[in-house]
Amino acid sequence: MEILTVITKEVFETYVPAAKMPERNSSVYNRLQQQFKDSYSMMIRTLVSPQCEGVLDTNEWLRTLAVPLVCVDAFVRTCRSLDLVLTATGFGIVSTESTAPASKSRVDALVEQLSLQELDLIDEIIQGLMKVEGWGLTEQAQMRVATLFYRPQQLKHMTTLKLTTDNWQLALGRATTASALLRNEISDEYMDELLVKLRTATMGNADIIVAQKCITFMADFISMYDLNGGIPNEVLLRQVVHQLESYRDSYPTYTGSTLYARRHAERYQNKREDPTFFFM
Repeated sequence: MEILTVITKEVFETYVPAAKMPERNSSVYNRLQQQFKDSYSMMIRTLVSPQCEGVLDTNEWLRTLAVPLVCVDAFVRTCRSLDLVLTATGFGIVSTESTAPASKSRVDALVEQLSLQELDLIDEIIQGLMKVEGWGLTEQAQMRVATLFYRPQQLKHMTTLKLTTDNWQLALGRATTASALLRNEISDEYMDELLVKLRTATMGNADIIVAQKCITFMADFISMYDLNGGIPNEVLLRQVVHQLESYRDSYPTYTGSTLYARRHAERYQNKREDPTFFFM
């Protein structure tokens, strides 16, 4: 928890400008002291992982991302209970009975803005953690990178949905369904391998090609779900399979899978002397 020592009032207000108060007024910052600790602990439990916590002391880049994440998360989780009032310099805490809290719509807009900022920070941290030895095999890695479609920027740049916190949660659910459809085409074995390689930053060029085609399919599935009721784009699915089948030597896990064996099982051939003919 060493990074908590660097979260001063000035540092906190740098990353959450909306909470900026006059120099002698530390009301918001003081109210968040326990939440800073809770947000840090949650970051370790759900993102960094206890076994990789030490990297925050040795990796300066990850440390510089973890500090604003703790600040933003602490404020987002607490601000609705602070009776915030909008002032000339930002959001302060109501200090008199004659001052009304800021409107719900303003607070909602602030929370949405900071929540999107939090998603970006988490995404950047994940990119760094993928290069940390051991992180990619942790429970936290499996939770944060559950499918190939795991980055908010994928939603923003590859789908027709606007990036909002609600749409992000919606997209994650649809991505799970799309991933299940892809498993039926590339095999469970190869999808599992792709995800491990993604989490550990060890994808080769052949893997990257398939992964990108899978992500394109997933983005289309997420975008078109409301229009076609979740019917998958068969053209995009065929493009994924075509890549695997055209360059089989580059995908040994796929060619060694049970799906591949079923897909290429030799069909029975009728012989002239057979007493019965089978039509398949």
